[in-house]
Amino acid sequence: MTRWGRVAAALAGAAMALTTATASAQPAPAAIATHADNVIGRAVQQGDAPGVVVAIVQNGEIVLLRGYGFADRQSRVIDPNATLMRLGGVSHIATAATALAAAEAGTVRLQQDVHPLWERAGLTLRGPSTVTLQDLLTHYTGLGDRILGQFAPAESGWEPLVAYLNRAMPAAALRPQTATLPSMHALSLAGVTLQAAGGVPLPTLAQRLLFGPLAMDQTTFEPLLPAPVQARLATGHRWARDGLEAVPYDYPQTYPAVGAVTTALDMGRLMQAILRGGVSPLGQRVWSEESNRALLTRRATNDSSMAGRSLALVETPLGGRTVWKIDGLANGFSASLTLAPDLGLGVFVAANAGTFRGLGDLSPAGALVRGFSLGLIEALYPAAPATPVPPRNIAPDDRADYGGTYRSATIDHDTPLKFLRLTTSVRVADQSDVRIVVAGEVFQKVGLDLFQNAAGFVKFLRDEDGNVTHLLRPNEVLERAPLFESDGMQRAFMGVTLILFGLGAAISLLGLVLHWRGARANVIGLLSAGGGLALIAWFAWQVANFSVGVAFVHGVAGLPFPKVAWLPPLLLAPVAFLYALFGIGLKNFNRYSLIGIAIGWAAFYPVLATWNFLG
Repeated sequence: MTRWGRVAAALAGAAMALTTATASAQPAPAAIATHADNVIGRAVQQGDAPGVVVAIVQNGEIVLLRGYGFADRQSRVIDPNATLMRLGGVSHIATAATALAAAEAGTVRLQQDVHPLWERAGLTLRGPSTVTLQDLLTHYTGLGDRILGQFAPAESGWEPLVAYLNRAMPAAALRPQTATLPSMHALSLAGVTLQAAGGVPLPTLAQRLLFGPLAMDQTTFEPLLPAPVQARLATGHRWARDGLEAVPYDYPQTYPAVGAVTTALDMGRLMQAILRGGVSPLGQRVWSEESNRALLTRRATNDSSMAGRSLALVETPLGGRTVWKIDGLANGFSASLTLAPDLGLGVFVAANAGTFRGLGDLSPAGALVRGFSLGLIEALYPAAPATPVPPRNIAPDDRADYGGTYRSATIDHDTPLKFLRLTTSVRVADQSDVRIVVAGEVFQKVGLDLFQNAAGFVKFLRDEDGNVTHLLRPNEVLERAPLFESDGMQRAFMGVTLILFGLGAAISLLGLVLHWRGARANVIGLLSAGGGLALIAWFAWQVANFSVGVAFVHGVAGLPFPKVAWLPPLLLAPVAFLYALFGIGLKNFNRYSLIGIAIGWAAFYPVLATWNFLG
């Protein structure tokens, strides 16, 4: 044997030994099933969700396909082979896979400018000067998003995709190709692009190019589900204050992004195809191995130092390895899909219960679904050695202008849902030109607007004038709040306003009881600022209605404003207002109260306008 032959043989032997060692380190299917029974089965028994389905692929084969609990509430047993589940944001993987199949068929190119296709579809939106299908799929366009309005409560209120996007597409929130900014509306534009390229509706194109070849016979993007299909759909449940309650089916406007329905079996087949390099379970190549790498390697990131996104999945560090993951929610449903290529592992899990309970708190179902795959890997697979991030040299400059309040850039800018941005506040404080504190953690400057600590990196973006506008973390974009929206200013303004209004209301009621008259009544009317109290009542009413809207959109119990928080002001304010307007004072008319009314309107208007409660 020649020298190079011996080298090749040695390398082949080493590769075989590594493969054998990896295979021997993998858990047996029985161990995987036991783990799922212990974790999911126990969670369903204790009421975390009415039902859960799970599909697990290992080395290209479905090794676990199981359902736990019920598709509704204790009557229809959930079936992983037949029960349909809503995917929410996990629909992204099906949209991206359809795009790969379309590219393989020559229908579309991932790197071509899509504006001509938008014009062909009748889309009037221009967006950035150049947009590619890959930009849309990786959320790298800077296009904004809006949560409210993405679902129609009744079929009669549903609009076709192009008509909806022409009417409701949010404005750009970021310069294109600067950061990965998730936008369900931008992802829906990928659906429009595929429809225009294929010349047929997206559900038809996906069936032809993806679902059919992969034998995903029960998966569809169709937002208007026929009655027989809806009959096989599990009943979604949200977390009300007294427990789980059923929610009706709503109609997704951005259906390429959030609207797919499927079974656990079909999702297992999709994971098989990806982990086999684009080959279906039936042996048919649906897309090339090179294209398949776009699903399992980084394609966009906020900085080369940070984790990023593939064409459909989020890069998720787990110990010393990287897994690719996407989570989704729909009204009354939670779903998650995880792929670990180095382990040959794919995990899909979905529950017919909402992801959140209260304001931003994961529900038991949400915690179960989002954490199951990572817990499985940590419990049953050998840990990979962590690779420490080497510290960089400090890169000083003369700028120390990062301090301020930053909030999520993915929440609505133009609806009252903007109010939820208050829950995402991150405070940044400058310590020097090379050191900052972000949410209590100290970071050192290591590059231009780039900072590092032991846990990772943060980066800042600037506008054309050099002003800091955004804070970037791995797969997260936060925008700098203007002065009036900053935490300190809001707390100070609202605190003073509410104290004065509350004091005025108390004194007004006391004046009514004690029959105060004359100049004293005028002072009371001025303090009461009846117009401001009326505005507070109206604001409380808006919040009460808004919480119902949030409950509908998110499948949660609404904002944490119980009746005790908004009903007393609602009853108290009209009383104080009437006293301020008609209270007995100079010439039986409290003129100063009218000044208070005007002041109340003027003072409270900026708050209402800031959080979009005037629309």
